[in-house]
Amino acid sequence: MPSLGDPNFQRTVVLLGAHSIDEGAFGLIVNRPLDVDLAEILEELGHHRPSGGFPPVLAGGPVEPGHGFVLFEAGEESASDDDLTLPHGLRVSGSTETLAGLADGDPATRYSLILGYSGWHPGQLETEIEENSWLLAPVGSSILFEIPFEDRWAAALDSIGVDPGTIVDTGSTTPT
Repeated sequence: MPSLGDPNFQRTVVLLGAHSIDEGAFGLIVNRPLDVDLAEILEELGHHRPSGGFPPVLAGGPVEPGHGFVLFEAGEESASDDDLTLPHGLRVSGSTETLAGLADGDPATRYSLILGYSGWHPGQLETEIEENSWLLAPVGSSILFEIPFEDRWAAALDSIGVDPGTIVDTGSTTPT
């Protein structure tokens, strides 16, 4: 929401990966592509692949932008105990082996490399939600993998019946 006042999150769609009142929250922005070539990253990791055919790399948030996470759809056979399991067969991994395996695997497998993450201290996200700084929508793989990046924010709003043209900054809260 505009009242949040943090440019890192202006018109973002954040996939909330983990949330605990005691430990805080972890999320990945899924609608901010970077001007970074995944083929080059794979090569830097020692995985030589021809360029082209890779999904865009995304900026996941302002925390640790050099740390990568792979968001992907996975069947049970490709599950790892180290992956963060989300609804609808979605997984998040910090493993370079997972990234390389997805890049080498079935081209129909949908995945994204996301650099950095969004994090909240215990109680911080709850407070921001109470202050109406965030709208909550259910996760959907179509928003994550099918809808163009520039349309994901409006699609997430539409999924909860909110017209993006009705969102205005009323100045009712202090930006955080």
